[in-house]
Amino acid sequence: MLERHSGYAVASDRAFLAGSSIAASTPLRGRDDVTSSLVESINRSLSGAPAPVLIRGRAGMGKTRLLAEVLAFAESQGWATLTITPDVDSGAVPLGALTEAMLRGAPPLASEEDLRPVLGAGEPQYWITRLLTDRLESAATAMGGAVVVIDDLQWLDAASVGILLRSAAALSDQPVAWVLASRSGQFRAAPARVAEYVERTGTVLDLEPVTAGAALEIAADLAGATLGPKLEAALERTSHIPLLVVELVRGLQEEALLQAHDGVVDAIGSAVPSRFGAASRQRVAHLSDDALTFAQVASLFGRRFRLTDVLTATGTTAVASMPVVRELLGADFLAEDGSTLAFVHDTIREAVEATIPASVRKVMLREVAHLRLASGEPASAVAAALVEAAEPGDQQSFALIRDAAQQLVASDTSQAADLAAAALHLANNVPALAEASTELLPYLWADGRHTEADDATQALTPYLSPESRARVLLGAARRQTESSFDQAIATCDEALALAGIERSTRADLLAVRALNCANKADFVELTRTLALAREVADPDTDHEALATVDATESVFAFNDNRFDDAVTLMQAASKRAALAGLDLARWVPEGLWDAFLHNSKGDVQYALELVDEGLRSALASKAAVAEAYWMMVRARVLHDLGQLDEAKLQAESVLALANELGLGDFANATAGIVLFRIALRTGDTTLREQSEPIVEALASGGGVVRAGQWMLVLRALNDGNIDEAVAHSALAREALHDPIPAMTTPSDFADDLLLMEVAIRSDDDELAQDVISRARIRYDHNPGSAYCRAILQAAEGCHSRDPHLLSEAADALRQLDRPLILALVLEFVSAAATADERAVSALSEALGIYENASAHRDVNRVLQALRHHGVRRRAHAQGDPQMLSPREQQVLERVAAGATTQQIADALFMSPHTVVSHIRHIYAKSGVNSRKGLREWNKNRASRSVTTHA
Repeated sequence: MLERHSGYAVASDRAFLAGSSIAASTPLRGRDDVTSSLVESINRSLSGAPAPVLIRGRAGMGKTRLLAEVLAFAESQGWATLTITPDVDSGAVPLGALTEAMLRGAPPLASEEDLRPVLGAGEPQYWITRLLTDRLESAATAMGGAVVVIDDLQWLDAASVGILLRSAAALSDQPVAWVLASRSGQFRAAPARVAEYVERTGTVLDLEPVTAGAALEIAADLAGATLGPKLEAALERTSHIPLLVVELVRGLQEEALLQAHDGVVDAIGSAVPSRFGAASRQRVAHLSDDALTFAQVASLFGRRFRLTDVLTATGTTAVASMPVVRELLGADFLAEDGSTLAFVHDTIREAVEATIPASVRKVMLREVAHLRLASGEPASAVAAALVEAAEPGDQQSFALIRDAAQQLVASDTSQAADLAAAALHLANNVPALAEASTELLPYLWADGRHTEADDATQALTPYLSPESRARVLLGAARRQTESSFDQAIATCDEALALAGIERSTRADLLAVRALNCANKADFVELTRTLALAREVADPDTDHEALATVDATESVFAFNDNRFDDAVTLMQAASKRAALAGLDLARWVPEGLWDAFLHNSKGDVQYALELVDEGLRSALASKAAVAEAYWMMVRARVLHDLGQLDEAKLQAESVLALANELGLGDFANATAGIVLFRIALRTGDTTLREQSEPIVEALASGGGVVRAGQWMLVLRALNDGNIDEAVAHSALAREALHDPIPAMTTPSDFADDLLLMEVAIRSDDDELAQDVISRARIRYDHNPGSAYCRAILQAAEGCHSRDPHLLSEAADALRQLDRPLILALVLEFVSAAATADERAVSALSEALGIYENASAHRDVNRVLQALRHHGVRRRAHAQGDPQMLSPREQQVLERVAAGATTQQIADALFMSPHTVVSHIRHIYAKSGVNSRKGLREWNKNRASRSVTTHA
């Protein structure tokens, strides 16, 4: 396939990088093994089996030439292509190279009108991922395949890298091939992630110099004849590096150092062309002074540049520059690239730039940087030049570097932090820049550079007003909340100790302090801080601070068994948030608490209504983070409703989305725990293997360690290891009477019954009495709660083996929306019953509940208990293992019709991640692993159905 001669008849703006048009018109030599691997990987990818390829090598090895061959072949097959070509400064321009490629794809994958609202929305990376994935999927479906090519991966920005990795994962079952090229060596973390992905899932091809025979063939192609002995000997100077072979032959041709005789071309003597060298610096030395000056200035603009910019920098006219441009074009330093000029190879630009004297380099960099800014380039694109050129106290450069950091922080926290540090260095001991410098400190905290941020804060302190310093510390405390509750509280205390800070700032600090006291479970300090916050905050103006205070106190009130107070406080929090102008559906995580609260109280259907309302609003407003949070709550609610299949689907979807958005423990403590509970109930070993690491990570430390440890208790109970269950229940025991979630976060009162099971199986009557005491206190505080009464009755009945109390608990639970807890209590009824008839009746009802929930392990346990009573039953037949749910059938019909993931999501009003989860489940049932295979399977399935009914 790729072995044929193709030239560069492709929609690539980088064809010239493999050399001049002469090289482009010659066959590809010496890469048969590489092209075979490329063909194999592309064919695998287009059949639906992901097989990305990374071509890696030093400059001059012919990486871009291979990519051009791939593109030429794709074009000949009629496949869609996307060519991403980052420049040396692209790492500082978030999404620049990617969005440019989408605009000029073959066919274009987006228009300016498509990109403008997406780039201006919240979470632009998330929405660009959706847009790119949907358009690539559409193009691949319509054209039979798509090939994505990325050249110079090492220069691609972190935001684009993340998008491409997520898109590649989402399109793994689509006919999309990914072929990338990168220089060898160590590069930034983001491109390295792509290399790791390819090493894990595909093929890495490390390019070495071609063989001596291939080098001779390349030279003969260029010379147009058989080579003579002197020219063959001269080729040894090239080390058989393709670029150097081209350089040698072209140099000999240009300097008339070749002669032809009887169909043989040979070198004249042993002369070596002046332009040839292992590096390009020797070629640079032969340029005229005017051409060298032009090239030096041009090199500071990047590999590709506009002639008008260089003319402005050098103060010359187009007419006057013509001889210089002709010289550089003729010497193969530059090539024309549409409306711009470009260096024909990176090594040439780098060699030219290296000749600029250090004494003038900074001045030139500054001048060029300002010209680039004036031409419309973003500050982030020229930030590196500004950092190199600026001197301490340079206020203009400080402002530009600060702007660049602000442009990068949403997409590349590490690079934004580097720029923030550089700007702070310029501002050191400059009082006029102190206040503006405070805006940069959060970027250091966001990148985990806390010591550096603290040092910078101390250095700025003498120049800051108390109010400014307090706001800086407030920002630090908010970020420290994610890593250290104690540190966040200490930071708040440091700020609160400052004299002369504004009342509203003090209110904000106290709200954050209260939040961290709650996280730390220090309820003495929480009570004191909440009181102070309410005393300081102005009810007429400090709405956002008071909303957080109300929501925090609502959680506290609920954990203190004051349900009515918790509801009232959450209602007040919602009103405050609305007054602060917050979108309640996007006010996360505080806004989620209302649904969690009602779910934990036993009002599960109402909680689901609240969740669905929040999710609809988040979807409509394209709030990706809020969407993820609402999906997390929905997974928990569906689990509690006993809808395990739907809960599993939701949890899988939200974990994928949370990973894409960079969310952390909150997703693991909700969706991750839901998956683990489902794995234990169903006996799904694969799901358990997937979710177990999440639980073990939670149990090892952090703000949700109790929830993680409690999952290990459930695992031990499931596995019949009571000693392990007792060991992991220590934290739950300690917190039983504290106003904090002792087990699951947020609390699930039904967990009391599982802790009672630990107490009974370990003969720990003291623990059993503690569980009953906890349940009684909860019911005494909330005598109108049927759920609290049922849990108390179940705990007492389980401890005393009283079937009447347990039956009363079961009667109450039948009126609620917690079927799995009802089934557990029915098992307790059976264990306490003295008559087989009553035991069998309870077990039979529990069996039906578990079967409806597809809780297969629970089903097997109940069947075993029935056999103990002399009743032999089989589980209800699960039906055709290929049987699809109604929702899966709807998704399949749209896949079969050629709809994309986004189109299916829009039609069925669900997240694309949920669509993907549905399709993954359909794959498991059908035994295929690609959309193409799924369409064929559906066609055959329909044919079988027609035959059966005929």
